[in-house]
Amino acid sequence: MRLTEYSHGSGWACKLSQGELAQVLKQLQQNNHNNSEILVGLDNPDDGAVIDLGNNLKIVQTVDFFTPILDDPYDWGRVAAANALSDIYAMGGVPISSLQLVSWPRDEIGFDILSRVINGGSDVMKSAKCSIVGGHSIDDKEPKYGFAVTGIINEKIYKKTEIKKGDRLFLTKPLGSGIIATAIKKGKAEKEAINQVTEIMTTLNDRGLAVANNLNANAVTDVTGFGLLGHLSEMLINDNLSANLIFNDIPIIEYAKKYFEEGIYPSGSQRNFNTLKDSITFENEDEALLLSDAQTSGGLLIAAPKETNVDFSEIEKSHGVTIKEIGNITDRYNKKINIISNWWLKH
Repeated sequence: MRLTEYSHGSGWACKLSQGELAQVLKQLQQNNHNNSEILVGLDNPDDGAVIDLGNNLKIVQTVDFFTPILDDPYDWGRVAAANALSDIYAMGGVPISSLQLVSWPRDEIGFDILSRVINGGSDVMKSAKCSIVGGHSIDDKEPKYGFAVTGIINEKIYKKTEIKKGDRLFLTKPLGSGIIATAIKKGKAEKEAINQVTEIMTTLNDRGLAVANNLNANAVTDVTGFGLLGHLSEMLINDNLSANLIFNDIPIIEYAKKYFEEGIYPSGSQRNFNTLKDSITFENEDEALLLSDAQTSGGLLIAAPKETNVDFSEIEKSHGVTIKEIGNITDRYNKKINIISNWWLKH
């Protein structure tokens, strides 16, 4: 039995595009009541909502669920949990509780499979010291699984829009999970590729948050369904700023490059590219499309001050994360995001 055959898409590749969401949320934003306790909400969308409860207590809330991205039920559950927790870490929070969300085709897939999915999610939540306190389930034509998660913020709130001129950009996980997930769905992914992407997607971004704190980051976001370009564009609300990305410095899973060359990539990546193509410059459309790959449980994109002293080997030793510096923020020139293939153009 292959779970991915029960879904029309794979993981976050099913996500509505930025343009589609903007149309839907516009009216809701206009009707949103002014509430001073909401520090981050629809008026300034981010990876999670932040609410000030007073007495120096702030909570962060998020929700994520998606269709099967892997055929192994246990691993799908693990990825879903890690992905849901990621938004909490991206905001600078520590997860404390979660609610499970389940959609299940009761007449198509046995409940023993669902039990394995839930066990996977539960094990990851347990490793994050995040209690599962309830949930909701419905009958559906496609299986879907995820979590609503609540966390607390004890220190800095990382708002993705607080990016500054001169900031250096760092990425904590390689890109390519969307492409490999599509290869899995098509039955063309090698076992090694599946094992590699599963390891990447189930790695918690608490390590990435530790790196962001270490770098004294100005802004953080996690790279998921909108791809690297989409999430970076959301950071650049200041029209006076541009981002330079050095393509050759951006980590991409080798198997993802291989499958991409074979014409395998999710439709969500194409939608991401179509949404952003007028606001980016690129020398090679394939490079831009790769950077639009719809990620599931991707890494953190960190913007740190230019003067930050970065000891890459010490970060890997202390936090177990191999980070890559992938670009920088400058005064606005050309387009919002400029993809550069040659190293010397970085300077």
